[in-house]
Amino acid sequence: MLEGVVRFPPEFAARYREKGYWEDRSLADTFVEVFAKHGDRVAVIDRNHAVTYTELNERSERLALNLLDQGLRPIDRVVMQLPNVVEFVYLYFALQKIGCIPIMALPTHRYREVSQFVELSGAVACAAPDQVRDFDYRELIRRIRQSSKTLRLGIILGDAPEGFLSLTGLIQRQSKQSPEELKKITIDPEDPALFQLSGGTTGVPKLIPRTHNDYVYNSKMAASVTGVG
Repeated sequence: MLEGVVRFPPEFAARYREKGYWEDRSLADTFVEVFAKHGDRVAVIDRNHAVTYTELNERSERLALNLLDQGLRPIDRVVMQLPNVVEFVYLYFALQKIGCIPIMALPTHRYREVSQFVELSGAVACAAPDQVRDFDYRELIRRIRQSSKTLRLGIILGDAPEGFLSLTGLIQRQSKQSPEELKKITIDPEDPALFQLSGGTTGVPKLIPRTHNDYVYNSKMAASVTGVG
């Protein structure tokens, strides 16, 4: 269990397992089944470009292996500040495959919020676009890195200058790692799968841990209700 995260009370956990809500599986294990089942079906449409489940699996796997090359390991925290683009999906699934924990920041968050997310979580990486309108996310990451004891990687969608990693490059290039490395990764289903954020109405948004057990159930119920999957 990640230090600082409080487990569910044992009686709650026992009840959720007894009722079948918790399956003690990671999101990554669940995705393996979904990708295999739906292979050639369209998973994501970004502008005029459609991505199948097979393509999503292949690209997120390639990205996951390249992130391992960069030293990311299970329960490392990564701030995700990408907009609504397909690269967001690739990165989210890649982080799940290697057991990293995304922090679901918003593109509108600025230094005050993101620096707090990094400090509170001990995040080792931030992923963001290069620039949106007049705001440069690379400068934001540079500024946070200067004062952070943990943040070492800036992953940029778009123009990635020296000292940053290109997200597109990490998605496209072949890794030195074997895909078999992903099978060796052990993920505790009671660890956080991600950190959601509170509304922040009383100050900087708080980090809310949601476990793999939570989100496997959440995803299945959402799919059932909406008729997706």
